[in-house]
Amino acid sequence: MPQILFQEHDGEIHLNASVEMIIDEEHDLFKPEPHPQPADYSEGGRGGLCACASDKALRPFVIISSSYLLFTITDGAIRMIVLLHAYNKGFSALEVAIMFSLYELAGVFTNLAAGLMGARWGIKLTLICGLVMQLFSYGLLFFWDDNWSKGESILFVTFAQMFGGIAKDLTKLGGKTVTKLVTPEGRSTQLFKLVSLITGFKNSLKGVGYFAGSALITVSYELALAVMMVRN
Repeated sequence: MPQILFQEHDGEIHLNASVEMIIDEEHDLFKPEPHPQPADYSEGGRGGLCACASDKALRPFVIISSSYLLFTITDGAIRMIVLLHAYNKGFSALEVAIMFSLYELAGVFTNLAAGLMGARWGIKLTLICGLVMQLFSYGLLFFWDDNWSKGESILFVTFAQMFGGIAKDLTKLGGKTVTKLVTPEGRSTQLFKLVSLITGFKNSLKGVGYFAGSALITVSYELALAVMMVRN
């Protein structure tokens, strides 16, 4: 006797229950294919963010971002060292502001030049140039002579601070651009978590530099410069 495939119930046509059972058991046609579970990169999952950071593609990001974050300590410190040393020498607020004028103005031109350098020679060169410029700026400040007039001191410190401003923007280019360059496909969510974790320390570390520079200048101006040069 032929098997009845369909049956009518309450005006609707349904597949015969026995036929449905046979199809499910023997052919498994109505069971969905299992989907692979995504890797768990949460804090407690396998690998977590550490696995993401250990990926070879992310090593340049970790190195460059770490260098940039450590640079912000010395960048914050040099501002306080110059500011407080000038205050101790009797400079007015306007005179101190002039000392920092080229520091800020240099960023306008450095951002354009750094972008061209990065596109032509790579981020590594801009990062190294920024760190060298910072050391050069600190080195120049050692020659700030107490016997100079206010005009001579303002001109010299403004010139020295200009290199600090160039260094800041050269290093900032590498620290902010490398995120885009090393983003691997399929890892954007995990990478953004790592980016948030690392770059979130930037302003905090600059604050650490403010405190470190203020504390060291109370001991000695030369000591403060030397410690920050070693730190850089």
